[in-house]
Amino acid sequence: MMVPRSSRCDGPDGSSHGTSRACRITRITSYVFLASVLLWTFVSCFVGVAHAQVSISLTPLLIELTGAPGETKTFNILLVNESKTATAHFRVFASDVVQKPNGDYRVVEPGESEYSCAKWIRLSKEEATLGPGEALSVDCKLAIPRGTYGGRFEAVVFELVPEERTGEEAFASTKFLQRFATVVELAIPAPRVRKAVTIAGFSVKAAADDPRYAAAYGKDALILIGEVRNEGNTHVFARGYLTLRDGSGKRLRQIPLGSGRGLVLPETTVNLVSVLPSGLAPGNYIADIAVKYGGTRPALAKVPFTLAPSGAEARRVEGGARLAPFNVQPAELDLTYPPGAVAARSIVVENKSDVPIHVEGRALPLVYDEEGELVQDEAALAAAPAKWSCAGWIELRPATMDIRPGGKQMVRLMINIPKDQAGSRYANLVFTGTPVEDQGGARQDAAAASPAASPASPAWAGEAGALVFLTVGKQAEKLAELGELKIEDGGPSVGWIFSTALKNTGATHLKPQVTFGIKRHIVPESVPGIEYVGPGSWQEVDSVDLGELDSIVLPGGTRLIRAGYARALEPGRYMVEVTVKYGGKAPLYVSGEFEVKQP
Repeated sequence: MMVPRSSRCDGPDGSSHGTSRACRITRITSYVFLASVLLWTFVSCFVGVAHAQVSISLTPLLIELTGAPGETKTFNILLVNESKTATAHFRVFASDVVQKPNGDYRVVEPGESEYSCAKWIRLSKEEATLGPGEALSVDCKLAIPRGTYGGRFEAVVFELVPEERTGEEAFASTKFLQRFATVVELAIPAPRVRKAVTIAGFSVKAAADDPRYAAAYGKDALILIGEVRNEGNTHVFARGYLTLRDGSGKRLRQIPLGSGRGLVLPETTVNLVSVLPSGLAPGNYIADIAVKYGGTRPALAKVPFTLAPSGAEARRVEGGARLAPFNVQPAELDLTYPPGAVAARSIVVENKSDVPIHVEGRALPLVYDEEGELVQDEAALAAAPAKWSCAGWIELRPATMDIRPGGKQMVRLMINIPKDQAGSRYANLVFTGTPVEDQGGARQDAAAASPAASPASPAWAGEAGALVFLTVGKQAEKLAELGELKIEDGGPSVGWIFSTALKNTGATHLKPQVTFGIKRHIVPESVPGIEYVGPGSWQEVDSVDLGELDSIVLPGGTRLIRAGYARALEPGRYMVEVTVKYGGKAPLYVSGEFEVKQP
């Protein structure tokens, strides 16, 4: 088994991050938190008796599985007693896991989690005794029941059973129990798997108010926290970014929001955090939040906040809010009509909060940047080519609405297609929600809210929406090309970075699937009296299918594709190959060579 490079970083909140993935090739983005994986050692107290130092290692700490209903997945876990003199006695069992707001897992009793697969697993050992230096391999069989789908999770727990003492020795001993766990994440793909993420809250904290953050980042730092809620039935990997604007709406900077791997379990809220070490000057600000999670459209929110002067060294933070979640179903409309057609389709806006909200909808052009991020800037949207947009053909009825807590509102899409049009067209249906005021039943009008944070502005503005993919007439042939492959050595902490650009040269959108592979050049060794002079051959080292990109590539658009290889390679000559399937007649292919030198 190939072992990836690993690292560890403990934040002021006590969360730990490292790397331990079966997949050594990973997507590289500007969000550094995606390169980390949580490591877990669970310790609970006050039962049993311990009297000797026991050093234990557990491999792997995380197992990621994908399986179909009715399928059985097998794996093994290696436990090693690294002590030189102590004997270790263990109980082995499966238990449930839940997720804490900082993203860490916590082992709980079986039956506490609705999304547990602990009852599906069979272990080859239920107890074991390991002498000094001995190892134990536990075989695990996970049988997926038919009719199940979505995400399921459990932990294989190794509980250290202390030796019993008697008399005065037992009375004087410290009582405790140690547990070590391997976490299993299971994904069961099916048509009923639903990915849905909302931004449940946003807050800004001054580091000076928390000694942990002040010690780590300095008293002037600001801690920005976005609360991300998984409303779906499977786990997602959330990666976010926050665009800071001043009171006039001018963009100041864009920073990532992250926590660990960014994994969020179903029906769980996890905090995504960013730190501004230098802080901000007093004034009014807007936080535009976007979180991508593998769905068709990122979760979006807009929250104003204020930094008020408070003494010579600290500033008071005002603002931030709990966000009332709402969604739009379906999140994606794939439509086909002839030129000149007048059509109508329906979508539903659902208020999932316990407060009334006012919602306003509009149809905007659908535009992605080279990183695959949905473009929201009004100026950029105005400059986008109108050739591929059908936003002007769509009327929303109603376009504004008040929705009671837990209520739903049906919205009709009236689509009027010109007679002289054909080909693929796109639109982004955006619905902005603001709270309804309690006093007098008056609402805060989202349309009247300016970018500036003022007393008259809404406390927050959440967003939901749907994407429209419209084909007028017959769908065009899918065409694309790949740019030059770039290879960079990112150093010991990053590894090798491979990048290329996919350009959509056709007249319809693409959903590419990307595979990266690594090969090593092998030259047979010469024997005494015979020198080998042939070209040698290429031997496969690793290959990983990255799957579909998490956003489409529109006609005329370009998408950057990056991947990193984090495993340390032996000195030699290597080749990386990139294969992209996009629905065209033949996959695209690009390759490049690089050399790993002696350290």
